[in-house]
This record gives sequence, C-alpha cells and structure tokens, in this order.
Amino acid sequence: MKIRTVACAALLVLGAGLTACGGAHEADTDTDTDTDPAACKAAMREQLRDAIAAGASAAPTTRPSPCEGVDAGTLRRYTGELMAEQVGDALDGSLPEATTTTGVTPECRAWIEDELRSTGGGIDFTEGSTICGNLPQDELTEVVEDVTADLLSATP
Repeated sequence: MKIRTVACAALLVLGAGLTACGGAHEADTDTDTDTDPAACKAAMREQLRDAIAAGASAAPTTRPSPCEGVDAGTLRRYTGELMAEQVGDALDGSLPEATTTTGVTPECRAWIEDELRSTGGGIDFTEGSTICGNLPQDELTEVVEDVTADLLSATP
C-alpha cells in the first residue's frame, strides 16, 4: 500500500513540476549560470516528501523556486532519480528483515542427538522446526553432521 502511495505522490508532485516547466526551457539543454541544481533537487525532494506525507490529499505543486532556470532534461533526470529513491526506500521498508541465525541452541543439538540415536540416522525436521527454529537447510545439515561426528567419536 505504501509503495502505491509513494508512486502516486511522486507522479503527482514531480509530474506537475515538470509540466509547469514546459515552454521556453523545454528546448534548453544547459542550465542557467544563476541556478543551483543541488538546491533544485533538494527542493523537489522536499515537495515529494510533503506529498507522500499528505497521501491522497496531496495537491499538484508548481516548480520550486530553486528550479527556475533549470532545463527540462535535468528536471526529468531529477524526477526519475527521486522517484527511484522513494520507491526504493518504500520497498526496503516493506520487505521483511532478514533473520540472522545466532547459532544452534543446546536444546536443538540435544534434539538432533536424540533423533539420531532413536532412528539410527533419519531425522524428521518437521518436529525439529519447533525446537530448532527456522534455521536454513545448510545450517541444519551442518549441525546434523557435527552431532553425528560427535556421536561417532564419543567414548562408549
């Protein structure tokens, strides 16, 4: 949902700024010497953030004053960069965090050892997932190999 809001707000705000800058500047390929492109981009970024915060009630805006004299090609490039930045931030914020494993718990190792002893080597990880957590397959395989090696090298 947030991604749609970001995309719509970006199109509304930045698109309005571009349409407001048509005309004489459309054919320009260079910026005027009086303009500050960094200030223009910062002003466009601020307009976009305000529009995202306003959500559905955001209204089209006009070209920010620091963007006066900045050519249309530069404004289009800034628009694309700002949209990519905002959509990227929204995507990053909406994706689940990667879980990091902190290692295998003693309870998990004990369960694996019990399973190996009782089954002779076959382990059903369906039951083990409640004990060992959601460990990646390669980590589970490594732990089973470690526990197996420990059992084989143990003194009877």
